[in-house]
Amino acid sequence: MMKVAILVDGYNVIYSSPLLKRLLKKSAYRAQEGLIRLASNYFSMKGVEGYVIFDSYRRPCQDTEKEISTNLKIIFTGKGKTADSYIERFTSQYKSYYDYIYVVTADYSQRMTVIDKGVLLLSPQNFLGEVETCQKALTKKYSSIPPESHLRVSDYLEDGVRKKLERIAKEEN
Repeated sequence: MMKVAILVDGYNVIYSSPLLKRLLKKSAYRAQEGLIRLASNYFSMKGVEGYVIFDSYRRPCQDTEKEISTNLKIIFTGKGKTADSYIERFTSQYKSYYDYIYVVTADYSQRMTVIDKGVLLLSPQNFLGEVETCQKALTKKYSSIPPESHLRVSDYLEDGVRKKLERIAKEEN
Protein backbone atom coordinates (compact mmCIF):
# COMPACT_ATOMS: atom_id res chain seq x y z
CA MET A 1 0.00 0.00 0.00
CA MET A 2 1.27 3.43 -0.91
CA LYS A 3 2.20 5.86 1.86
CA VAL A 4 0.66 9.25 1.13
CA ALA A 5 0.76 12.43 3.22
CA ILE A 6 -1.21 15.58 2.58
CA LEU A 7 -0.03 18.76 4.29
CA VAL A 8 -2.60 21.55 4.45
CA ASP A 9 -1.70 25.16 5.11
CA GLY A 10 -4.72 25.74 7.34
CA TYR A 11 -5.25 29.47 6.96
CA ASN A 12 -4.69 29.32 3.18
CA VAL A 13 -7.60 26.90 2.92
CA ILE A 14 -9.77 28.86 5.37
CA TYR A 15 -9.32 32.05 3.33
CA SER A 16 -10.18 30.12 0.13
CA SER A 17 -13.49 28.81 1.45
CA PRO A 18 -16.48 31.17 1.71
CA LEU A 19 -17.97 29.06 4.52
CA LEU A 20 -14.75 28.85 6.55
CA LYS A 21 -14.04 32.55 5.94
CA ARG A 22 -17.46 33.42 7.41
CA LEU A 23 -16.64 31.27 10.45
CA LEU A 24 -13.30 33.06 10.75
CA LYS A 25 -15.12 36.40 11.08
CA LYS A 26 -16.84 34.95 14.17
CA SER A 27 -13.70 33.34 15.62
CA ALA A 28 -10.47 31.72 14.48
CA TYR A 29 -11.28 28.69 16.62
CA ARG A 30 -14.58 28.07 14.79
CA ALA A 31 -12.90 28.30 11.39
CA GLN A 32 -10.14 25.94 12.50
CA GLU A 33 -12.70 23.52 13.89
CA GLY A 34 -14.67 23.62 10.62
CA LEU A 35 -11.57 22.85 8.55
CA ILE A 36 -10.52 20.08 10.93
CA ARG A 37 -13.95 18.44 10.66
CA LEU A 38 -13.83 18.55 6.84
CA ALA A 39 -10.24 17.31 6.73
CA SER A 40 -10.90 14.50 9.18
CA ASN A 41 -13.68 13.04 7.05
CA TYR A 42 -11.66 13.44 3.87
CA PHE A 43 -8.44 11.88 5.15
CA SER A 44 -10.30 8.99 6.75
CA MET A 45 -12.25 8.23 3.60
CA LYS A 46 -9.12 8.45 1.42
CA GLY A 47 -7.01 6.42 3.86
CA VAL A 48 -4.12 8.89 3.79
CA GLU A 49 -2.18 10.68 6.51
CA GLY A 50 -3.21 14.30 6.79
CA TYR A 51 -1.59 17.22 8.54
CA VAL A 52 -3.33 20.56 8.97
CA ILE A 53 -0.85 23.23 9.94
CA PHE A 54 -1.86 26.55 11.49
CA ASP A 55 0.46 29.54 11.90
CA SER A 56 0.86 30.46 15.55
CA TYR A 57 4.29 31.98 15.29
CA ARG A 58 3.41 34.77 17.73
CA ARG A 59 2.63 32.36 20.57
CA PRO A 60 5.54 31.95 22.97
CA CYS A 61 5.74 28.15 22.77
CA GLN A 62 7.04 25.17 20.81
CA ASP A 63 5.24 23.50 17.91
CA THR A 64 2.14 21.75 19.25
CA GLU A 65 0.92 18.58 17.58
CA LYS A 66 -2.46 17.03 18.31
CA GLU A 67 -3.46 13.66 16.92
CA ILE A 68 -7.16 13.90 16.08
CA SER A 69 -7.37 10.41 14.56
CA THR A 70 -5.06 7.84 13.01
CA ASN A 71 -5.36 9.80 9.76
CA LEU A 72 -5.17 13.38 11.02
CA LYS A 73 -2.72 15.48 13.00
CA ILE A 74 -3.13 19.17 13.72
CA ILE A 75 -0.02 21.28 14.12
CA PHE A 76 0.16 24.76 15.62
CA THR A 77 3.54 26.25 14.84
CA GLY A 78 5.61 27.65 17.66
CA LYS A 79 7.26 30.99 18.27
CA GLY A 80 8.95 32.39 15.19
CA LYS A 81 7.73 29.59 12.90
CA THR A 82 5.15 29.65 10.14
CA ALA A 83 3.11 26.94 8.48
CA ASP A 84 5.39 27.39 5.45
CA SER A 85 8.53 26.68 7.47
CA TYR A 86 6.91 23.61 9.06
CA ILE A 87 5.88 22.28 5.62
CA GLU A 88 9.37 22.85 4.19
CA ARG A 89 10.99 21.03 7.12
CA PHE A 90 8.48 18.15 6.92
CA THR A 91 8.94 17.63 3.17
CA SER A 92 12.72 17.61 3.55
CA GLN A 93 12.69 15.15 6.45
CA TYR A 94 10.03 12.72 5.20
CA LYS A 95 10.38 12.80 1.40
CA SER A 96 11.93 9.33 1.35
CA TYR A 97 9.40 7.89 3.85
CA TYR A 98 6.29 8.66 1.77
CA ASP A 99 5.58 7.58 -1.78
CA TYR A 100 3.78 10.87 -2.33
CA ILE A 101 3.56 14.11 -0.38
CA TYR A 102 0.95 16.67 -1.40
CA VAL A 103 0.99 20.24 -0.17
CA VAL A 104 -2.17 22.32 -0.17
CA THR A 105 -1.26 26.01 -0.32
CA ALA A 106 -1.98 29.18 -2.25
CA ASP A 107 1.31 30.77 -1.23
CA TYR A 108 3.36 31.26 -4.41
CA SER A 109 6.80 31.18 -2.78
CA GLN A 110 5.83 28.07 -0.80
CA ARG A 111 4.66 26.39 -4.02
CA MET A 112 7.99 27.11 -5.73
CA THR A 113 9.97 25.82 -2.74
CA VAL A 114 8.15 22.49 -2.48
CA ILE A 115 8.11 21.93 -6.26
CA ASP A 116 11.91 21.97 -6.10
CA LYS A 117 11.70 19.11 -3.59
CA GLY A 118 9.54 16.93 -5.87
CA VAL A 119 6.39 17.44 -3.82
CA LEU A 120 2.97 17.50 -5.49
CA LEU A 121 0.83 20.61 -5.17
CA LEU A 122 -2.88 21.14 -4.74
CA SER A 123 -4.50 24.55 -4.69
CA PRO A 124 -6.87 25.20 -1.80
CA GLN A 125 -9.74 25.38 -4.32
CA ASN A 126 -8.89 21.94 -5.76
CA PHE A 127 -8.52 20.49 -2.28
CA LEU A 128 -11.89 21.91 -1.22
CA GLY A 129 -13.41 20.48 -4.41
CA GLU A 130 -12.00 17.05 -3.53
CA VAL A 131 -13.35 17.36 0.02
CA GLU A 132 -16.79 18.33 -1.30
CA THR A 133 -16.85 15.36 -3.68
CA CYS A 134 -15.93 13.08 -0.78
CA GLN A 135 -18.66 14.61 1.43
CA LYS A 136 -21.25 14.05 -1.31
CA ALA A 137 -20.18 10.42 -1.67
CA LEU A 138 -20.49 9.90 2.10
CA THR A 139 -23.91 11.55 2.16
CA LYS A 140 -25.11 9.44 -0.77
CA LYS A 141 -23.78 6.25 0.78
CA TYR A 142 -25.39 6.77 4.15
CA SER A 143 -28.61 8.44 3.03
CA SER A 144 -29.39 5.43 0.82
CA ILE A 145 -29.62 3.14 3.86
CA PRO A 146 -33.29 2.40 4.53
CA PRO A 147 -34.52 4.05 7.76
CA GLU A 148 -35.66 0.74 9.21
CA SER A 149 -32.04 -0.45 9.20
CA HIS A 150 -30.91 2.45 11.42
CA LEU A 151 -30.38 1.55 15.04
CA ARG A 152 -32.71 3.18 17.55
CA VAL A 153 -32.29 3.70 21.28
CA SER A 154 -35.18 1.30 21.81
CA ASP A 155 -33.06 -1.45 20.23
CA TYR A 156 -30.87 -1.34 23.34
CA LEU A 157 -33.60 -1.24 25.98
CA GLU A 158 -34.73 -4.21 28.02
CA ASP A 159 -38.17 -5.51 26.99
CA GLY A 160 -39.87 -4.29 30.18
CA VAL A 161 -38.49 -0.76 29.85
CA ARG A 162 -39.32 -0.60 26.12
CA LYS A 163 -42.93 -1.74 26.71
CA LYS A 164 -43.37 0.79 29.50
CA LEU A 165 -42.16 3.62 27.23
CA GLU A 166 -44.44 2.45 24.40
CA ARG A 167 -47.39 2.45 26.81
CA ILE A 168 -46.57 6.01 27.97
CA ALA A 169 -46.28 7.18 24.34
CA LYS A 170 -49.71 5.66 23.50
CA GLU A 171 -51.30 7.36 26.54
CA GLU A 172 -49.98 10.76 25.43
CA ASN A 173 -51.50 10.37 21.96
